[in-house]
Amino acid sequence: MKIGIIGGGASGIFAAIEARKKYSDITIFDKNDFLGRKLSSTGAGRCNLTNVNVSPDIYRSIKKFSFKDIIQRYDYGFLNNYLNQLGIHTYHTDDGWVYPLSNSARNISILLEDYLIRQNVKIYKNSSVSSFKKSNNRFQIKTDSGKVFEFDKLILASGGKAYPQLRASDEILQSLLNFGHALLPAFPALAPLKTSKHETKSLNGVRVDATLRILDHNSIIGSDFGNIIFTEWGLNGPGVMNLSHLVHQKNNLNIEIDFSSLLPQDFLKNVSNDKFLYLSTPLLSIFNKKIIDQLLLNLNVDVNSPFKMNDFRHLIKMMKFTEKILGTRDFEFAQISTGAIESSQINPESLESKLCPGLYFAGEVLDVFGPCGGFNLHWAFISGIIAGQLKS
Repeated sequence: MKIGIIGGGASGIFAAIEARKKYSDITIFDKNDFLGRKLSSTGAGRCNLTNVNVSPDIYRSIKKFSFKDIIQRYDYGFLNNYLNQLGIHTYHTDDGWVYPLSNSARNISILLEDYLIRQNVKIYKNSSVSSFKKSNNRFQIKTDSGKVFEFDKLILASGGKAYPQLRASDEILQSLLNFGHALLPAFPALAPLKTSKHETKSLNGVRVDATLRILDHNSIIGSDFGNIIFTEWGLNGPGVMNLSHLVHQKNNLNIEIDFSSLLPQDFLKNVSNDKFLYLSTPLLSIFNKKIIDQLLLNLNVDVNSPFKMNDFRHLIKMMKFTEKILGTRDFEFAQISTGAIESSQINPESLESKLCPGLYFAGEVLDVFGPCGGFNLHWAFISGIIAGQLKS
């Protein structure tokens, strides 16, 4: 039995690891000069492998979410044990983000490629697959160099359009149209947002936690709490990136940046006229002064206004900015993309095509994505493992 795997990223590597447990003839094709090229840049170079808080409720799909049972079964405990067996030892932060002890993503890609080589997995680097088809019950794939290979089963783990600077592309998905598979359009996800700068023009470079809400007119279509960075073109950081998938193909959306949740409980009880000279003084221990000054500017209040309790209560009620969303930044700035295969045409337990027996899928080609924090790499690993089991 010959198994071919298109894509040598996180999902393709783990598909090969799992498939090798049953079959001896495994081949990976990858565009880059080493496996795990995108993996080696994750977690700002530290490799955010997974998250202690992995749960089906955290994940989303553009269409119907079909993979709840997989994520329920293959949770953090399962994956952490799997990683340990491969010699990858981890730790996690207080908020559950999991990293290797080395804090080196590149080390992990080297370790995994070394493992595959020792398992006699054939690896074709700098090798792009231009198309594939099925003939006489076997899969034929053609590389850009014109070489043709045949396999009994095929795993498509080619990724999406995010990080084109790492040679990411979803062009190979076009071959699926010949099998009757439907494709969802690709958009940047987990991407920074481009916004107007009417209420935040002086905040470039400020980094802060805040509650974020995406507003369609007056209706909230998504919210999150997390870290954001104000930039010259809009907003960056995990908090805003987690909401970016909501803005595509929609017009006239706004984002509300609300700081009121950062105020200590019973904050106003400790504020009185005889304690503070200026209106802004009570906020100095909580917020960056640029945020305070911008809030006052937006309210047409002088930064040296004397403290008055009624004015301060009004200021507290107005602890938010609102900007118009102009779109996301391009794929080169996105962590993942949304272009994927229609889930109804995939077996949700084995990740095998319902239309083409012997064809399996893993990773970003599936309509699944989670927030920042290791959730998407977790999905890449476990979907690769499941596809690599090659259950028919």
